[in-house]
Amino acid sequence: MNETLRERERGLRDEVLEELRRQMDGGALLQPGQAEVELVRRVSLARLDAFNRRAASLGDSLLGDTEGVVRRIMDDILGLGALQPLLDDGSVEEIIVNGPNRVFAIAGGRKRLTDVEFADDEELLRLVRRVIGPIGRRLDDTNPIVDARLPDGSRLNAVIPPLTSGWTCLTIRKFLLRAHTLSDLVRLGTLTDETAAFLEASVQTGLNVLISGGTGSGKTTCLNALCAAIGGAQERVVTIEETQELQLESMLPDCVSLQARLPNIEGAGGVAVRGLVKNALRMRPTRIIVGEVRGAEALDMLSAMNSGHEGSMCTIHANGPRQALAKLGLYALMAEEALPAHAVTEMIAEAVNLVVHLRLDASSGRRIVSSIYEVTGMEGDALSGSEVYALTETGLEWTGIRPRAADRIEGYGLSWERQNNGHRPI
Repeated sequence: MNETLRERERGLRDEVLEELRRQMDGGALLQPGQAEVELVRRVSLARLDAFNRRAASLGDSLLGDTEGVVRRIMDDILGLGALQPLLDDGSVEEIIVNGPNRVFAIAGGRKRLTDVEFADDEELLRLVRRVIGPIGRRLDDTNPIVDARLPDGSRLNAVIPPLTSGWTCLTIRKFLLRAHTLSDLVRLGTLTDETAAFLEASVQTGLNVLISGGTGSGKTTCLNALCAAIGGAQERVVTIEETQELQLESMLPDCVSLQARLPNIEGAGGVAVRGLVKNALRMRPTRIIVGEVRGAEALDMLSAMNSGHEGSMCTIHANGPRQALAKLGLYALMAEEALPAHAVTEMIAEAVNLVVHLRLDASSGRRIVSSIYEVTGMEGDALSGSEVYALTETGLEWTGIRPRAADRIEGYGLSWERQNNGHRPI
């Protein structure tokens, strides 16, 4: 679209907004229902018709593509403007905006530069402010960073100058749960049949699992699939997340989802993940699931795992299983209780049974489990453990090490010897 047509379309959008303000309360546009959406569409069509008739009488070019023009106006007024088509695209996982002329989309694990552009940085900034306003957030000189959750569950982060080099930078991470069960992960190539069966038995027998990996490696999806393997009416599961992504309440008979809350503009009303973990212990759970451990709540999570809440799980950002355990310990040391390092290491050795590590394969864009690591205890002052399954050129293979938990999981219908019969250890 050339700049002249773009300017005319903006002028039409302003006319539509002016007419809507006369017909409805401005607040209705912040959380529109079906009636408001239909009204915006009717007004847009009527104003477009009047706009084109006026242009024709003056000998100016008409705004063609009625549906396209109306859709863009509605996206500007009700959605994320030029970004809305990317948000509606089911294949797009993440949207990255580095100023008005550099908009990237990540789909299938691969990043591409799109043809989406904004007129200037002010238009981009206005869009962000309009989106975050209804959810009680603001972005200005005194608050140059904002984290927010959009109504569809997407996570938004925006940063403005002087913290950036001159442009508004925006990241929108959509949560696309492509796998609901371990069988789905097998279908996607994330797991093998053998490792899926091993993990299912491990979950059902109550092993505590730490899921690690980098950004976008599929940790939350894997956690959701593992939790779906929890069975039995006696289970009571409490999930805790900063932004709700797990979808377990509809899958498990007794599941409560708790979500942290950021402070309001005045800095009051915030509820941290650590507070929710402590509260969860009072809710009589059999298992506690933390979407992501990234601070002092690690200590409370370890305490829960060590105090009868077997089968609890959480995720953590790390480059490998050992790094994940080290990072978990570091987070626990950040707690105000100031436990000595040796005590924290002992807690991890007693609490964590397995580490499932994922990574994003750059060549194929697939998320794959690259290691299943068993924590076996301590050797001196350090954690000890071994890889049960490791990634090779042919896939995720048994290492030849019989896990210490083998006898325990065999009580849940999985024979370790039969499970790995015919598979040569690497």
